[in-house]
Amino acid sequence: MEIWLSIVGFLVVIAIIVSIMTKKLSTMVALSVIPLIGAILVGQFASIPAFLVAGVSKVAVNGVMFFFAILFFGSMMTAGAFDPIVNFIIKCCRGNPLYVCIGTYVLSIVGHLDGSATTTVLLVCGAMVPIYRRMNMRLRNLAAILAMGAGLMNISPWGGPTLRAATVMEMDLTEFFQPMLIPILITIAVGLVPVVLIGLSETKRLKAEGFDYAAVTVETQAQELSDEARALLRPRLVIPNLILIVLVVGLMISGILSPAAAFLTGTALTWLLNYRKMEDQQKIMRLHGANAVFVVSALHGAGVLMGVLTESGMAAAMANTLVSLIPGSLTRLVPILVGVLATPLSLVFDADTFYYGILPVLTQSASAMGLSGAGICYAALVGQLTLGWAITPLTPATLLMTGMCDLDLGEHQRYTIKFVWPLSIVLLILLTVFGLIL
Repeated sequence: MEIWLSIVGFLVVIAIIVSIMTKKLSTMVALSVIPLIGAILVGQFASIPAFLVAGVSKVAVNGVMFFFAILFFGSMMTAGAFDPIVNFIIKCCRGNPLYVCIGTYVLSIVGHLDGSATTTVLLVCGAMVPIYRRMNMRLRNLAAILAMGAGLMNISPWGGPTLRAATVMEMDLTEFFQPMLIPILITIAVGLVPVVLIGLSETKRLKAEGFDYAAVTVETQAQELSDEARALLRPRLVIPNLILIVLVVGLMISGILSPAAAFLTGTALTWLLNYRKMEDQQKIMRLHGANAVFVVSALHGAGVLMGVLTESGMAAAMANTLVSLIPGSLTRLVPILVGVLATPLSLVFDADTFYYGILPVLTQSASAMGLSGAGICYAALVGQLTLGWAITPLTPATLLMTGMCDLDLGEHQRYTIKFVWPLSIVLLILLTVFGLIL
């Protein structure tokens, strides 16, 4: 029975990845329907309602938060609250796409100091999306750069993956993380290489298209606005709006209000402050509501997938299968194999399933084979929901990011994995050189 559970589980995941990347199905439909077919194939049709309740209940609160977060920041962008910040950054970057890309990378690293991918996405996308649009830069590059910067910072001691890995090894968190510090810092520096290449590519593209990015100013932006967009600007309320943004985010980070309550209240106050007329609120809903619904529907689809895989036993069976497939002749290379596959495996397993399900089995097997269990954990951390966090629909922040950047998930995955996977290999090599893997 376990073999059949494993086979169906992998088929479900592969079908979802292929259908999303090839655009045969929308993200929500793929995540919601395909797992249900898998549940039927393993003979658990009667348990589907319980699977749905278990999975959707895990993401319901995040769904409320994402819906109102998108409305909140979308309303603020439409009102022009970020315009002074955008103008300042453009002046500092001298209208150069390369500097904008580097600034995005630095902001992603600094913004992820709190260890929350959701907060980082809200911060970076909220600040940088208007700039990218103003300079006619592709938002897929913003998402890729954010994935690299935040992904590397997600290995920090207060990040979820590192905390889970240290727990599995029953090691002190500081003691476990300290040996990785220098390799991570070096990898962060190496990460500037693809960021610079992206910036140079954007510069070349804009020049080829005849777009004078250096001429982008406050005046040109005002001229490009439609009459409807100009009518929704609130230049006299910039300072009150910025104060409201700081207040809402501060209440959320401090824990005084839950994220859902903070953004729900924040959206209501934003509309009360900027758009008291019902017709204006309807315009804002038309502008940003579709995006919010798309993100929330995809998030609940991910809840269906997680509920079915976890509650049906497919996730555990898949983990056991992966371990059993490792041939004895490759025993010595198990940590390397884990590290190489860590990033793409983020597409298959959520954090708890991998770190609390697969990793303990791998570390125990490694000890039996005379290998270091810690080496397995370090190898997993190079990509498993660290640099791989932004390519999996199992991470709610991924769906939020693609929503705020108005990106198709499959297109984003195909593009971003070209940057995050090689960067994870660089970190794996450095950890090996520093003697942490083998």
